[in-house]
Amino acid sequence: MGTYERYIVKPFDWAERPLIHHDRQVMETLGPLMAFLNTDIVAEADLNIFIHHIDVKDPPGPDYVEVHAHEVSQAYVFPLAGITFEVTLGDEVYTVDSPATVFIPPRLPHTVKIVEGSGIEVSIVRNEKYEESLAEGKDG
Repeated sequence: MGTYERYIVKPFDWAERPLIHHDRQVMETLGPLMAFLNTDIVAEADLNIFIHHIDVKDPPGPDYVEVHAHEVSQAYVFPLAGITFEVTLGDEVYTVDSPATVFIPPRLPHTVKIVEGSGIEVSIVRNEKYEESLAEGKDG
C-alpha cells in the first residue's frame, strides 16, 4: 500500500444507521443515503460528506429533517438540474430549483425538504462526527 492510498476510499450505504434529527425511514423512501467521507472511512477525516440519491415519486416530498443547528458550517449541494427543494434558514423559507448550493453558517437553525424531482443532494458538515457537530445542549 502506498503512503497515501488509505485516503482513496469507497462510499458505503448508510442504510439502517441512525442520523440524529433525520427520519431515516422516510429518507429511504426518497432513495439511498451514501456516506462518502467520515471517520468511519478515514480516521483523520474532519469532514462528513453524504450523498442522498433522490427520486420524489409523489410530490411534494415528505418532511424528514427536523430543524437543527451545528457548531460548524454546513453546505447542501444540489449539483444537477431536476430537483426543487425548500430550505429553512432561521425563520426564512426559500424554494429553490437545482443546481444550487446552500451555505449554512455555524449555529444557524435550518432544515431542508425535497419538494419534487430526482437527482442528488450532497451534504457536507465540517466535523469529525456528525453528532458532535450539533449545537443543542452547548453553551454559546
